[in-house]
Amino acid sequence: MKIGSKERLATASLLGVICVIALAVWWTYAELDDASRERREASDIARALTDMRLVTDEYALNHSERARAQWYEVSRRVDNLLAASRLAGQTEQELLAGLRDKRTEGQQIFGDLALTPADDRTDASGAELINRRYEVQSLNRLLIFEQDNLGAAFRLSDLATERGNIAERRLFVVVLSGLALIATIKVGVSWSIRRNVLTPVARLQHVAYQVAGGDWGLEFGRGGDDEVGDLTRNLGRMTQSLRHSFARVERSNQELVSLNKELETFSYSVSHDLRGPLRSMDGFSLALLEDYGDKLDEEGKDSLRRIRAASQRMGRLIDDLLGLSHVTRVNLKIEIVNLSEIVREIAAALDHQKNARTVQWLIEENLTARADKNLLGIAMQNLLQNAWKVTGKTPEATIRFGMQRQDGRQAFFVADNGAGFNTDYAAKLFEAFQRLHHADDFPGTGIGLAIVQRIIRRHSGTIWAEAKEGKGATFFFTIGQPEHDNPGQDNPAG
Repeated sequence: MKIGSKERLATASLLGVICVIALAVWWTYAELDDASRERREASDIARALTDMRLVTDEYALNHSERARAQWYEVSRRVDNLLAASRLAGQTEQELLAGLRDKRTEGQQIFGDLALTPADDRTDASGAELINRRYEVQSLNRLLIFEQDNLGAAFRLSDLATERGNIAERRLFVVVLSGLALIATIKVGVSWSIRRNVLTPVARLQHVAYQVAGGDWGLEFGRGGDDEVGDLTRNLGRMTQSLRHSFARVERSNQELVSLNKELETFSYSVSHDLRGPLRSMDGFSLALLEDYGDKLDEEGKDSLRRIRAASQRMGRLIDDLLGLSHVTRVNLKIEIVNLSEIVREIAAALDHQKNARTVQWLIEENLTARADKNLLGIAMQNLLQNAWKVTGKTPEATIRFGMQRQDGRQAFFVADNGAGFNTDYAAKLFEAFQRLHHADDFPGTGIGLAIVQRIIRRHSGTIWAEAKEGKGATFFFTIGQPEHDNPGQDNPAG
């Protein structure tokens, strides 16, 4: 059963219990109200019968007309109370029936007594004595009836009081039972929540912590039929899928390691097996020019010089390819690097090289970044050499290095006033072997800017260029949070 269904069932049960308790309390209060009403009615009847007894005693003493009138008045009040009584119990009905019967006999007796003239009672001769004796007996019977009626009225009051006490005890039992039932439901709901929600969630949390810690072999289990069970199964399926994905990643890493080893082997082969033939071609071509140059015509000499230039160019291309491979495999050593000092050293080296020319260097002081010093030096070397190269035909060449704020980040730049380029082809600028200028105008292998882009990417940065043909170019680059070549971080499982 779903947690929502359990919650609705518990709520419905609790509301049902509350309704039952409310009905029971209402019914018990109705019983109490009826008992109170009956007690008031019994008390009224008892007071009226007590008044009748007093009037009867007064009439027995002086036989006055006032006492007789009062007796009839009280008698009518008693009859009205008996007629209006709503006592419903069987015992109460029997007592009321006895009261009415005795009331009828009492009224007959008092009626007979009231017919006897008052002055006939002053003479105590013969027949009058007999009448007096009958009158005394009748009064005694009337007093006995009234005493019995008064006892019955007190009995009715006692019964009403007892019924009220029973109703009060029933109310106490109902309230106590209702509270006990509510407490039982509360304990049951708490037990159900702990068993079906809190315990599975705690177990799920424990397994999730262990899985997050790298123990991907743990199983989440099947779970129940509620939402927690659905979550458990979904997490289990997700973990299994991630486990398979990490297994594929691990296989890919192993394949990558194998490919890196093959690349290292290939690099070794290139650096040793290809350089030898190229050096032989260059050396033998030079020997032919030096030893047999006088026997060759200008066309033969030009062919040998072309062979030498091609072999040298191939050697430089091999060096650049090895450099491009190197920057993707070397481990980073992150430290605070002073870019301004690196740029100044590279500028001094360019100024002192053979066939140097005059270039104005504008270098902003004390620009630093957290990076790998060697790789960043290679990147700056390629950027500055590129700027040096494209300003070769500019009369007053100027190369600037500085920093700007762009979108809250440091953006370093290398700017020149050289040949520039068409920005429509800027997408090819950082691809290997892609050139925007002819090799005869600006010699090079087309690898340098690709190396720069690899280095900047390894430092989690970006590089882009802005330029106009004939008006120079500016290369911007940012350095983010550098990557760490830690094999353990390649696998999220640790």
